[in-house]
Amino acid sequence: MDISTWKEKYVNELSIFELAYAHLGNAGSYRLIDGWLKSILPITLREINHARHMEYSKNFVPVVGAFGVIEQIGFTYKRNDKVEYQNQNASSINKALYYFAEFDEGSEDVKALYALRNSFLHNASLMAKALYPNKPSYYFEFDREMDVLVKYPDTSWDGDISTFKPEYTTLINPDKVIDLAEVIVDSARDCLEKNMLEVDLECDERELFYRFLKHFPD
Repeated sequence: MDISTWKEKYVNELSIFELAYAHLGNAGSYRLIDGWLKSILPITLREINHARHMEYSKNFVPVVGAFGVIEQIGFTYKRNDKVEYQNQNASSINKALYYFAEFDEGSEDVKALYALRNSFLHNASLMAKALYPNKPSYYFEFDREMDVLVKYPDTSWDGDISTFKPEYTTLINPDKVIDLAEVIVDSARDCLEKNMLEVDLECDERELFYRFLKHFPD
């Protein structure tokens, strides 16, 4: 996208796709006629990457941040070159994984990532006990040496804590979860460049701006 003309525009003159580019772009800061337009997304990604390499912040903070980024993209965008996500009430993380990371809708990895996000974010726990009998339960353990994102046990845990055994553990690579956030942002930006991105917000430009962008006037 050609942003050279932005320095001659006010923020309310930017199209919804220009605002999307400002949100998703690597620069994070763009000159307008009367100030600077900045995005929260590159700032968040930088903080995640900083935390992931620090001994005392590499386990919880960057993983939670990564899930926040993934959900932000799934909440805001979809693609016009893919079949519409069937379950319109699904979590934003599920939609992001489908539209921008090539995960099949309802796949095992999607279920595991969604469960990890819930247990990790709500109570900082690696035990994800399903609330409903038709949903899977997991006991997660981090393994940064794995070549895969998720490795499942031979026998799935049924969610009964009284009969839990260590061999029911599901292994997950937290570094690959963090990498996945960057992949999804890059994919959304690439879709924007190829005219395959749709902004999926109730209030379009206004909502995109006030949720994820900030104007700093001169």
